[in-house]
Amino acid sequence: MSKLMKLAGAMLAVVIAGPAFAVDLTPVPVIPGLVPAAPAPEAVLLDEAPEELFECVKYVDRHEMHCCAVEKIIKVNDPCAVKCKRNCCCCEEPKCVYIKICVPPCGCEQIRCRRDGDRIRYSYGKYAVDVRVKKGYIVVDYQD
Repeated sequence: MSKLMKLAGAMLAVVIAGPAFAVDLTPVPVIPGLVPAAPAPEAVLLDEAPEELFECVKYVDRHEMHCCAVEKIIKVNDPCAVKCKRNCCCCEEPKCVYIKICVPPCGCEQIRCRRDGDRIRYSYGKYAVDVRVKKGYIVVDYQD
């Protein structure tokens, strides 16, 4: 019973102190000449994929996948799209495709994105999923 009272007191303290931890959400000004980082890939619920899943996906080390893994649909760069090497207005939004990966059910992921979104790592502590966009196909590599 005393543990329950301590927990209730701690929760009440968090609720009361909540406004004291407010975060300033004003936008940060853009520094001229600074290249913005690639945006983090979007995760989509399994039933809400707006398009068909990309089929040219090679899955590596499936035996290293989490034993209770759940399916997750993510949006990645299109490996079949032609990349423009010049900065023009027609190339602002890269073409994307949707693929399915299997991730641990905990949901405490850290996402690292490199090479303009062609290398993505979903890290879950002991487990990780590496997504690499190659020329014409995508490689999904499971790590434990």
